[in-house]
Amino acid sequence: MSCYSLHVRWIGVVLASAMWLMTPFALADQADAHYRLAKTLRAEGRYEEALDEIDRAVAARPSYAQGHLTRGSILRRLGRYDDALRAFRSAIALEPKDGRAYGLAGAVLLRLDRPKEAVKCLRTATELEPKHSNHWLNLGVAYRKSKNNDAAIATYERALKVIPNDPLLLNNLGVALRKAQRYDAAVQALEQAISVDPYDVEIARNLAIAYRGAKRYKEAIPIYIKALELGDGGPPDLLFDLASCYEKVGQTKTAIATFERYIKATEQNDPNAAERARRAVENLQRR
Repeated sequence: MSCYSLHVRWIGVVLASAMWLMTPFALADQADAHYRLAKTLRAEGRYEEALDEIDRAVAARPSYAQGHLTRGSILRRLGRYDDALRAFRSAIALEPKDGRAYGLAGAVLLRLDRPKEAVKCLRTATELEPKHSNHWLNLGVAYRKSKNNDAAIATYERALKVIPNDPLLLNNLGVALRKAQRYDAAVQALEQAISVDPYDVEIARNLAIAYRGAKRYKEAIPIYIKALELGDGGPPDLLFDLASCYEKVGQTKTAIATFERYIKATEQNDPNAAERARRAVENLQRR
């Protein structure tokens, strides 16, 4: 073989080696480009297009945990919860110390009404990311859906030691305490919550209900009014409860007027509820 032929062959080998070495980097760049575009499309609410791009990113780099995590979040937005769960589990397998993946998997399991499985994921999420309040909030919900209200209470109490004065954690603790008929403790948690976030309609509503459960009707009345104002009228049941509180403190005329507001709000969609209020009005008018 001539020197020329050997030289040509050597150049071919070098070029082939260079191409082989460059291929992973080219694929990595390609994966990053698809990943960035997928995030942009997701932020714009173009989820189907975002899914197509993230699928390309994952195909170019299957070992990229963040790609699987993003893919799961897009599938979740599309309501494809089983597929989202598989994507989050892929992310966990690739990056087992990423608390976000466990937290998102737990949230999807709640959507799929599999709360006991959700508990396992969310407990791990709280261990890996203890400052992430959503993990604790969802863990408490998972316990409550698993019919373990005591565990939910303990979860929220533990979370508040890590994230003090978080209004959502305090709100959920108050609801769980009320479910356990621990009304005074529920009021205490919800009063603390509303002092942190005084314009949250859900906190106001839950505090009013807790006051009523504790038979603290005078204190409940202004909070019911606040909840109704914050919620642009709020659910009609708040009016019924408010009317009942007026009745309990002897404000009969105001109770009747509030029951009548409730009747107007419910007679079309819930005639049975409206009839119950009419009977309450009749009883008050006979006094």
